[in-house]
Amino acid sequence: MKIKLMPMLAGVIAVSVAATPLIVKAQANTSNQPVPAQSNQRHQGKWDKLNLSDQQKAQLRQIHDETRTQMEAVLTPQQLEQLKAARQNRQAGQARQAGQARQGKDSIMAALNLTDAQKAQLKEIKDAKKARMQAVLTPEQQQQLQQMRQQWQQQRQQRQNSQQGN
Repeated sequence: MKIKLMPMLAGVIAVSVAATPLIVKAQANTSNQPVPAQSNQRHQGKWDKLNLSDQQKAQLRQIHDETRTQMEAVLTPQQLEQLKAARQNRQAGQARQAGQARQGKDSIMAALNLTDAQKAQLKEIKDAKKARMQAVLTPEQQQQLQQMRQQWQQQRQQRQNSQQGN
């Protein structure tokens, strides 16, 4: 049973990773902390292709914030502390390569020792987030996002293949 849930958990992580640059770009950087450079460099300009309106950006940011709160509510206090520490470590290690960052996220989630119930709740939250985000986009933007996701998947597979060849 655990083996079947791991791909779903990886999906949750993948959607979060894919949505983060959009949301970071949409958010006005009002804090004193800089936005992680790796996210901006890897996805710089990719979300610009969707030509999101300011209203869409605000809606997507709100969806992201609400989803993050919901996902964090599923975790125990100990798991939440582990996740926050891992996020800080990930931000500190911005120079890591993308493939290494992906492996790190998978191992972080595995280290949280999520129960089957938690995994199911996280999957439901992730699916709801995806549907809500899709509803914000116009049909043209939805089509373009689907094409972008396919390209990202191909790039991810190419990186994995090249890493396996090393």
